[in-house]
Amino acid sequence: MTNFEEKKTGQKEQLMGEEALNKIRELLKHFRSAMLTTVTAVGVITTRPMGVLGDPDTFEGTLWFFTDDRSPKAQLVKTGAHTALVLQNDDKSTYLHMTGRASVERNLPKMKELYTPLLLTWFPEGLEDPNLALIRFDADKVDYWESPGGMLQVLGAFTKAVVTGEPSVGGNAGTANLP
Repeated sequence: MTNFEEKKTGQKEQLMGEEALNKIRELLKHFRSAMLTTVTAVGVITTRPMGVLGDPDTFEGTLWFFTDDRSPKAQLVKTGAHTALVLQNDDKSTYLHMTGRASVERNLPKMKELYTPLLLTWFPEGLEDPNLALIRFDADKVDYWESPGGMLQVLGAFTKAVVTGEPSVGGNAGTANLP
């Protein structure tokens, strides 16, 4: 099956292990924020923006987010709500959807590692704030979509489709299964 036929039929790349981690590390460099979605046992869905922390080059399947441990999102995570992340960068035509598990931790060494002065915006006491905590998100599976050439690649695919009358491919899509 050719690359075009794979794209046309909706089949995607399937990555595992180190290859999957390397792909996600590269894509994470394009994002500053994520939308954290929680789904309760009774099906209530809530989504909110969170700042992406840490160095993408060290990603091993876990992302961290600062939170107030009294916040509704922290309470939902503590009750075992299903969680997912959506990351979107329209300028780079890159998108991620991550599914996994989340927990709330007061992990002071990790908090010190991830700390930036911007944190003072929400937590004026900084790391001394007794309610400051981290949401730990451990990804199991990541679906990704990318157009490495950005809008130029998408426009090229559009032009090719118009000229040839055949569907074209404007990018790449896949699934990364993480350990």
